[in-house]
Amino acid sequence: MLFLDDSKAAHLFFNRLMESLPDHVYFKDREGRFLCVNRAHALYLGLRSPSEAVGRTDYDFFEPAQAKQKDADEREILRSGVGFIEKEERANSIKGVERWVMTTKLPLFGDDGEMIGTFGISRNISEMKQAREALNAHHRLLSTLIDILPCRIVVKDREGRIKLTNRTYRTALGLAEEDSVLGRKLSELSSDGRTQRYAEDDRAVLEQGASILNREDYDASPLGDKRWLLLSKVPLRDASGRVEGVVGMAADITAQKESEARAVEAQRALEEKNRQIESELQIARELQTELMASSMQSVQAELAAGSPFLPRLAFHYEPSAHLAGDFFQFVPVSQKSFALVMCDVMGHGVKAALVTTLVRGLVANIRVDDTSPAQTLHALNERLCALLDRPPLPRFVTAVHALFDTEAGVVRMASAGHPWPLLEREGEGAAPVSELECGPALGLIRGAVYRDIEFSVARGDRLLVFTDGWTEEADDDGEEFGIQRLAEALRRCRAENPYTTLDDLATALRGHAPGRTLADDVCAVLAAF
Repeated sequence: MLFLDDSKAAHLFFNRLMESLPDHVYFKDREGRFLCVNRAHALYLGLRSPSEAVGRTDYDFFEPAQAKQKDADEREILRSGVGFIEKEERANSIKGVERWVMTTKLPLFGDDGEMIGTFGISRNISEMKQAREALNAHHRLLSTLIDILPCRIVVKDREGRIKLTNRTYRTALGLAEEDSVLGRKLSELSSDGRTQRYAEDDRAVLEQGASILNREDYDASPLGDKRWLLLSKVPLRDASGRVEGVVGMAADITAQKESEARAVEAQRALEEKNRQIESELQIARELQTELMASSMQSVQAELAAGSPFLPRLAFHYEPSAHLAGDFFQFVPVSQKSFALVMCDVMGHGVKAALVTTLVRGLVANIRVDDTSPAQTLHALNERLCALLDRPPLPRFVTAVHALFDTEAGVVRMASAGHPWPLLEREGEGAAPVSELECGPALGLIRGAVYRDIEFSVARGDRLLVFTDGWTEEADDDGEEFGIQRLAEALRRCRAENPYTTLDDLATALRGHAPGRTLADDVCAVLAAF
């Protein structure tokens, strides 16, 4: 090694320094040959001892392109006498060691002041370089994400100076470049009076450390356009938790608010329409009831008062919706006879009620006094098969048709998929009037065949004609009220007034599934002889 000072102390200090420094230290002559290197640099070059580097050049240790660049740098220093400080450069050795170093190179002067070479020190900054590249990559990613967001984003320091914005925010301010915004306050960019309010929001966040989240602001754009914004501001904290700024975000929710306003207006219009429909449906329900009641009154007015088997008649009608698919119609035949048609249209509500109107019209067109109940049902079925073969309409109708002879006490009856009525003989229990299988429901099968049954009644007998809503009502466990419960309830209800009896039957039905709305329409006619 060469030493500028031959004193033992200088020699000792220099050796200790060269041995212990983690940075790479080297001295070269004017031809680029190593005069001296420290141990860290020797190890990096793949040498066992610093002395092995003496007399060799960078071409012996580095890739040709890098060695050439180092040689050019040193020749420029020798020419100009000016070195460089903390230059970042790649230093890949010929042994495959890759790293980044921060290099300082200066001219080396002898005792006489002559430039005798160069010396330098290099620090391994590979990890720092990698960390910086990773940080830059994250920064680029964050900048890209922020820039493509459709909401406005701004970051301010404690003095309100803008540190970061995204494209949407700058567009709202009418500014294209971020450089025209950075370091400035919002009050410098816009004269809008609302900037004072934003400054007060920022102060509240800075002083209290509290966030403003999802506040709806109307006409909050600095440009003054009529917009709705969803505004949030949160404190920006440093590593120690100290609030050093404010992060603001504003999403344009104008379209959403306008949609909400239209929805509210549509809801109001719908509610008004619903009120109108409710009123009209209530009138239609009352009309349904009135049509049934008036048909019964017409029969009662027509029948001769002295007939030996003149029944006392009553009905119960309770739709599960505004309108029902259940209905009955009395038809006067003579002073000593009358007909009863009871139908149950599939489903309930408006569509079912429309079909009941259709069936009423068909019943009115059929001469029930000239035909048997079976023939009447056959005629209805043929008409309905053609009319109900349309998807929007209910598919079928169950019906029972009965002819009452109040002089002879005889009832002729036929059923189209409808439950047989219950007949209670005086002093006996109630049971279905027939065990025969009913014919198919109306509207399903063209040419369907129906059969008449005939039975006699005596004074004190009661006949209950009903729809299946009575028997199919289920409790919470799914158990139906059933025909047996209905027959037993009829046996227990011995009121003189048939309307009281029907009210008691309805109470028993509700008691089977208390607190629940009826699942189906219920309709019944009671004839007490």
